[in-house]
Amino acid sequence: MASLNELIDAITLVLTEEKAYDLPTVCTRYGLDSGDESEAFRSRRVYVQKRLKAKDQLFLLDMAKRVINDYGSAANSLAKLVLRLSPTGLFTISEITRRNIMDELHARNNIPGKYDLIEFLNRIWDLDSMPSLDSRFKTASGDIWQHMINNSDWDDFYLYEKYLELLTATDEVFIKFLEQVVHPLVRQQTEQDEYVEFINKHLVHDGYKFSLADNISGFPVYKISKVLDGVKGNVKNLIFATVGQKPEIVISDSINNDIKIVKHEENCLVYDRAIPNTGLYWADLVTWWADRSGTAEPYRDTEKSLYWRLYKTLASPPEQLLFRNYFKYFKGLFDKNFPALIPQVYLHYDPYTIKQRAGKALLPRQRMDFLLLFSNKQRIVIEIDGKQHYSDGEISSPQKYAEMVHADRELKLSGYEVYRFGGYELMDEEIGAPIVKEFFEGLFKKHGVKSS
Repeated sequence: MASLNELIDAITLVLTEEKAYDLPTVCTRYGLDSGDESEAFRSRRVYVQKRLKAKDQLFLLDMAKRVINDYGSAANSLAKLVLRLSPTGLFTISEITRRNIMDELHARNNIPGKYDLIEFLNRIWDLDSMPSLDSRFKTASGDIWQHMINNSDWDDFYLYEKYLELLTATDEVFIKFLEQVVHPLVRQQTEQDEYVEFINKHLVHDGYKFSLADNISGFPVYKISKVLDGVKGNVKNLIFATVGQKPEIVISDSINNDIKIVKHEENCLVYDRAIPNTGLYWADLVTWWADRSGTAEPYRDTEKSLYWRLYKTLASPPEQLLFRNYFKYFKGLFDKNFPALIPQVYLHYDPYTIKQRAGKALLPRQRMDFLLLFSNKQRIVIEIDGKQHYSDGEISSPQKYAEMVHADRELKLSGYEVYRFGGYELMDEEIGAPIVKEFFEGLFKKHGVKSS
């Protein structure tokens, strides 16, 4: 399954064959942001990727087709990649979600329910309009009858995943298939409820779920729809990794939520690029850091430099342990798809004092220990709790604890996921490292984040 990053890389490979002095004109022709030749001369690859990262799936797919048409055989690799994609583009229901659902359906061994197989499949596909792969038959109906009913030399796995290609079908076809699996004409209500429950358990990771849509003679009919969860709006003003005094920030445009750092800007980092729908990867940060540093390419030394710049902002040994072991266990496993773990984030920094707000703290969470952006909607906050979170010195403070949980509630209601570690459990490397590893394995599994 192709990823958005693979598509960006393939387009970049074609365009970077252009001369640096022609690249700004070429990019503008495809609707990308303009720039000057000096930026292109520093690194053609960085120049192109910086502009592609700001675009969504539909734009990139349309652009890929235009590039293929313009460059012909020079874009063969890009053409092959586009052919691997669904006709409607990249999937929103991921391959891992489809795989998990199909595994459970195969285990239950009753996909057609009360229907015979051919009748069930015709509720989803027009088998008689699909050509046969066997010279003895005219249509797919003949193939399936011969190999599933007459000879039984195909199993369900081959039928659904190889012959009917459900793992690489469009979202629309896969959704139609699932809706028929739980239709009241196909399945008894008690079994229907069970199927809806386990399918929802997987669909939710991609932002979908079965909902009651109608009824037939009192029997429920379920349809799959998009779940309105996660955080509204796109990430912007990503201010992080402060060393020394915290930045002082003001709102320069209250309509567009544009900000300006008026003091201590040199102490923090500001990621000023658009974040793709697929989230922010470590490779994106490294490319940005190389460009910021005036380095033509993000070499290994550039990556090390960024790592240690972030590491020195961590205020406590437990924070350092979590950050260090995140890289130790997962950097090599994920490679280019390694999600960026962003420390000391002031995304919600409130520039005004409580006094200036007439006693009301608009944003109770001033800083996040760590932030992960799996997508523009799925944002993960990780907090490492030292005693300052719940005590004044050595004396426990119910007020501080209440403020902390109130801030968590506000974030969760806004669509964030918040996870807390007690600082004590990450004090010792031998005990803390396995805890970190197990947590991130579970988090990646929950969100369907796949390694390379």
